Amino acid sequence: MFRIFYSQKDAILYEGIPETNTGIDEVLEIGKRYGTDGETLKKSRSVIKFDMNEISGSLSKYNKSVNDCKFLLKLYTTNATSLPTSYTITTNVLGQDWDNGTGYLNSENIIENGVTWNYAKSGSNWISGSQNIQFGSSSFYIVGSGKGGSWLSGSSNTATYYDQTFSIENGFINNVSESLQPTDIHINVTDAVKMWISGSGGQSIANHGFLLRFSDADESNGNVLGYIRYFSRDSHTVYVPRLIMYWDNSTFTTGSLTAVNTESYITYCNIKEQYKDNEVAKIRIYSRDKYPRKSPTNLFPYQTVKYLPSASYYTVLDAATDETIIPYDNIYTKISCDSTSSFIHLDFNGFMPERRYRLEFKIVDGFTEQYVTDSVYFKVVR
Repeated sequence: MFRIFYSQKDAILYEGIPETNTGIDEVLEIGKRYGTDGETLKKSRSVIKFDMNEISGSLSKYNKSVNDCKFLLKLYTTNATSLPTSYTITTNVLGQDWDNGTGYLNSENIIENGVTWNYAKSGSNWISGSQNIQFGSSSFYIVGSGKGGSWLSGSSNTATYYDQTFSIENGFINNVSESLQPTDIHINVTDAVKMWISGSGGQSIANHGFLLRFSDADESNGNVLGYIRYFSRDSHTVYVPRLIMYWDNSTFTTGSLTAVNTESYITYCNIKEQYKDNEVAKIRIYSRDKYPRKSPTNLFPYQTVKYLPSASYYTVLDAATDETIIPYDNIYTKISCDSTSSFIHLDFNGFMPERRYRLEFKIVDGFTEQYVTDSVYFKVVR
């Protein structure tokens, strides 16, 4: 099962315009570009924060521990320019509070009322390496250069670094374009969320969000340049940054049901035409053999419900764009079963309202995989 959370605030930090706030820009940016002199490479980084109170509320609602869940940070690319064939994005855990601000890059007047390259808040510098601050008995320290953000570090980096390396994939390509770069971000940040909710070494660690940037090696390499832009929370699109919480709540008890013949079967759902964006629904998936036969003990075989194999999964897609909202996962999107039928639970909190979505199913039986792409559509409304 899953629950979607949207970013609470986000902004870009530009080294080339170090005192300009971009808190309401429609994009986020990571990379390097030439400054006004046309020779010096200037870095761009992004900061983003999610509300841990929302996550704690969902954990309580479903009676789950943070240790039962996986958390995935997901950002969607709007465009990418001059990127190398291989690069690394590092996601640091911010160690200092910051203000979102109300500035944007193309404003006629420079707005400085929030986070910038030089400042975490108006008049409040980013912490530098000479001002290391230890979190109680925790081994984490706040470190930084005093510019471009400050983040947690320590003897172990397991909870402070999340790297993802991107490279062009081989294939039959007719037109070389930026779309060849797999630039969307999908990073597992479970350790960070655990640290914010449960603390570290008996010490509470405040949630200040993430700093996204090129890796140290890429930022210092003069041959690595280019930048990626992602949709921000202010983009007014369906591609806003999100944190997805996954957990396994599947059960599989077949009762008196029998298995469907996976060589010839059909499925149908009791799905409603629309759901409120605060609903949690149980959607039943009824299966039966495609060509059932009557028998003395079954005079109405077309009404006989059977169950799908235990290795059956679902995915959620946007009906208009065909964008995958929730991908198949062999742990977190398993289809459940009880004595009535197969079923799934969907939490519509976090679905973009006034949009249509569709379900698809993957049925694994032995080494065979089948996909059920029937028209299972629904709309989420306010």
